[in-house]
Amino acid sequence: MYRAALVFVLLSGLIACKDDDKKTGQQEEGNSAKSMTGLFKEVKPPYQLSDTELLKNSDTTTLSAAFTSLLLPDSIKKNYFGKSAKIKFSPLAKLDGKDEMYYVIKAAAGAKKAALLAMFDEADNFLASYPFLLPDTDANTSQSSTIDKNFTITKTITQRNGPDVTAEGKEVVAYDAAEKKFGLIMLDALNENMAEIVSPIDTFPKTNKLAGDYWMNKKNLISIRDGRYPNQLLVYVHTENKAGDCKGELRGEFLITSSTTATYRQGGDPCVLDLIFQGTGVSISEQTGCGNYRGLDCPLSGTFTRKKPSSAKQSSEKPKRK
Repeated sequence: MYRAALVFVLLSGLIACKDDDKKTGQQEEGNSAKSMTGLFKEVKPPYQLSDTELLKNSDTTTLSAAFTSLLLPDSIKKNYFGKSAKIKFSPLAKLDGKDEMYYVIKAAAGAKKAALLAMFDEADNFLASYPFLLPDTDANTSQSSTIDKNFTITKTITQRNGPDVTAEGKEVVAYDAAEKKFGLIMLDALNENMAEIVSPIDTFPKTNKLAGDYWMNKKNLISIRDGRYPNQLLVYVHTENKAGDCKGELRGEFLITSSTTATYRQGGDPCVLDLIFQGTGVSISEQTGCGNYRGLDCPLSGTFTRKKPSSAKQSSEKPKRK
């Protein structure tokens, strides 16, 4: 009799443990990106979201708090929503990037709304998040964010005075797999009261396929022209922060080392600087010893986007070098 009762108790305990394990597993699975993916509408790039669309969105579907806890940086939670705000997250869209999945998520607290972009890899590991759209309270501005076919993100803010556009600002970012975060490609701030830097080699010939003007904003540019020899490029680099207290500048001949790279290396000069061309952009990387061309803690670095050539015809006459 006692043996039968003991067996019954042990079996009951085992069944209860299995049920608890099953519930725990379901809970963990429910907190994963893959378990949430069915709630998102799949779209193909280019995908665009405006502040008007976001603010009018009334979807009340709620995502798991454990799933969304990684997505909102503390700085945005504190500065945009407020430290004590109770934020609810809802699905907006998902985009398949083959090796990664991009999720656009609405965050709302009261009347305030924002859109976040979250990336997960094929194994459902969280990679990075980015504030995709943060509407402001200025009635004279409108905002939109776009993900293009290369999964580059462009945020645009337009300022209007009646029907007329008076100013426009843009921010372009892309995911950097090496850094595991979204990195800035180009910034042209709204109402940025800065005069555009004019390249001192602007009028030199640019027949080489790598030649052209590459920029991040009005104060950060790389101007590339034909070198004295076919295996060289004449390059002017200017970098500067918004405050203007951190500048870098170099002008010199870069040796073309491959179809996508060029290097500055001169006898007697410790500076070694690389240019890496990819698509419509170029990245600059300081290898060593370029302190003579920049301020302290102001590295010559960054990714610059190629500007479209102007419609004016380029002069074929090569000016004399000074």
